[in-house]
Amino acid sequence: MINFAHRGASNDYPENTILAFENAIKIGATGLELDVHKTRDNILVVIHDEDVERTFLGKGLVKNFDFKDIRKLRNRRKLFEDNKKCRIPTLEEVLKIVKKSNVLLNIEIKNDEIDYKDIEEDTINLVRKYELQDRVILSSFNHEAVKRCKKIDGSIKTGILYDKDIENVIEYAKNIKADAIHPSLRLVTEELIQEARENNIAVNIYTVNNPVYMRKLIELEVDGLFTDYPELLKDIMKE
Repeated sequence: MINFAHRGASNDYPENTILAFENAIKIGATGLELDVHKTRDNILVVIHDEDVERTFLGKGLVKNFDFKDIRKLRNRRKLFEDNKKCRIPTLEEVLKIVKKSNVLLNIEIKNDEIDYKDIEEDTINLVRKYELQDRVILSSFNHEAVKRCKKIDGSIKTGILYDKDIENVIEYAKNIKADAIHPSLRLVTEELIQEARENNIAVNIYTVNNPVYMRKLIELEVDGLFTDYPELLKDIMKE
């Protein structure tokens, strides 16, 4: 099972930062999860929200910043405010880290609220540049984006994110050629996991922070868990 560090080791370090990703790898996560947006000058950057204000000392949409300006923003978490590894990183910087490691990488393409022109193609071109096609999963709540990714490069695995019930979700996933479903924890049942297994669809579940659920899902042999506590999940997986 893949232990995906959700936005890096995000309980201990600022989410979606180089520091969080490096420490997730150091403590033994076998996968990283991150979110990608685009700046006004078309740089792919790693941040969860469309707006910078929740996590950084600034205001405004990512799409309205040039990269040189968004890079100057300091982290909102006081202990890490001046740490340069806690600024907004580029996707390329994270790919360089992944390339040197053995972890898998889930890239969530964040174009469900804002339509970033060519974000799927630009992301895939970077993945190809670092020859990481076999270690990347491209996911999105925007399932049209998942379709576009498959059309651009069918060799890269994809996953559909969802937080509301989808009728016949396994057939739905197969119809859009997704390799995995990424459901919210509350939507997961033993029957869903079994049906997915029978249809060769992977099940990666978000966001699993409770040890009780971790143990239950390990027992059900799901394919991956996204967690803010990768060190805890690693310890439980050893049991």
